[in-house]
Parts: sequence; structure tokens; C-alpha cells
Amino acid sequence: MPQADVSVTPELMSALLERDHPDLVPLGLGEVMEGWDCVTIRLGPDLAVRVPRRAHAADVIVREHVWLPRLAQEWTFAAPVPVRIGGPSEEIPWAWAVVPWIEGSLAFDAPLSGRGASDLGKALAQVHVPAPEDAPRNPFRSVSLAERAERFDDRVERLVDSGVAIDADLVRSQYRAGAVRRRPPDTWAHLDLHGANVLTDGGRLAGILDWGDMGAGDPATDLGHAWCLVGSSRMRDVLKGYGSAQTRIDEAAMQRVRAEALAFAVTLAALDDATYSEAGRLALADLEVLDRR
Repeated sequence: MPQADVSVTPELMSALLERDHPDLVPLGLGEVMEGWDCVTIRLGPDLAVRVPRRAHAADVIVREHVWLPRLAQEWTFAAPVPVRIGGPSEEIPWAWAVVPWIEGSLAFDAPLSGRGASDLGKALAQVHVPAPEDAPRNPFRSVSLAERAERFDDRVERLVDSGVAIDADLVRSQYRAGAVRRRPPDTWAHLDLHGANVLTDGGRLAGILDWGDMGAGDPATDLGHAWCLVGSSRMRDVLKGYGSAQTRIDEAAMQRVRAEALAFAVTLAALDDATYSEAGRLALADLEVLDRR
């Protein structure tokens, strides 16, 4: 996890709430959860405060504060859409938000069932609508598979050097099979759909969190991430739920989706955090690209 640029404490947030939203102060602040870009502090039973912890989160703010409320108006699934905005301060020089608290378990800990995977597909179909020209772009995941090939090769090499029994030739050939396929016009996409950003409840989809990487991109990126999340046995359920989306999932599209799944699995497996690296290695095994010799 990157080092924080500012210290976000409940005491500081109490003072900022008193300044900007005094009517919410009596709700009381609770559990503190620190992510890579933001700190989330529970506020009463139904709300939370989401506050940037480093300068990089400036882009996160634009996506979550400006674009997410516009996009989420017709969504039928839960997302932490800001209900109040707080202003910068001397201690925290960026805007922050009050968002709904969404009950659920991390999909890392409580996987989606078949019906839950279908829920996720339906949710992604709602997200994947045409993106306007001024939509933000993720510098790493909005770009094409071909433009990411060198980074992918480097991560594969890192896994090989660290002793992961990955079939480097096979995984590279499958990635390139997707990279040469023509991608459709950009849609909106979440672009960071791992098990800590998906909440479940009894196997069903409870909500999708952390829209800071959201931007214009290939819908195959989210579907590839979903493949890593639910596994091959549930991917058919995702696609069944996704069936109403504007993007046609034909053989060429599935090659792009598989390439995106491989890219995400390799990225997760190469991380130092055990939760993410284990998820990545399980996805590589599920995608059958580990060396069986």
C-alpha cells in the first residue's frame, strides 16, 4: 500500500463534518478502513465518509464526485454515490464525500454464487454505456491490450523469476490472440473489479465499490476482471446476466475478454499483498496457464 500524504483521523473528520455538514455530526464516526487512495470512516448506521489520503487521489475525486452521480442515476445495483461533498482544508487539501454505507462481505471472502455472478453481469451491462469524448481515461487500463503488451511481458517474467509455475509461452500467445482483435468503441468501465471492490450478501451481489479508476475503456476489461473474480465455472452466468448489453460477445470479443483476464490475473499475482497475489494465482490456475510439467 502506498504511503499516505496526509493523516486522516476520526478527530479531524469530526471537525470537518462540524464545519461543512453539522447536521451529520450526531450520527457519530465509527470503523476506519484505509485503502490505497482513500480512507473510509463509517458515519452512523447508513453512511460513511470517504477521504483522499494521497495526492494521486485527485483523479479519483473527479471520477467519484463528478462522473459517478451522473452515471449511477439508472443503476439498479448499489454503489457508493456521494450524497454530500466536503471542501478542502489545511490538513486535507482535497474535496471529500459522504457516501452510503453498503452492507456486505468482500467477494474475496464470500464468493458470488451463480445467481450472484449473473447479478454482476447485469450490473456491468448497465455500466457499459457509450462514453463521451471528455470522459476520463485510466492511464493503465483504458489503453489497448497491444499498448499494454510490454508491461504484461514484464510481469510474466517477474512471476517466472519468483518461482510461479506459469507457462510463459502459452499465456503470452493467448494474450496476443486477444490483443490483435479489433476493440469496439469505448464505453464506461469500472476498470478495477477485484474481490475487495465487490460486495456480496448470501452469494448475491450487494454492491460495487471504489470507482476511482473508472473511465472510458474496452468493456472486455471489466469482463476479464469478472472472469478472475468468479472463475470459469461462473463466467457463463456473468455473460448470461450481461446479455442485454450493447456490446456483442462473439468469439473475437471472448478472446479479448480472456486476454484481459490473463492480464489482470498476472497483475494480481505479481503484487506483494498476499490476498491479491493469491487471488491472481488462483485465477491463473483456473485459466489453465500454469505449467503442468
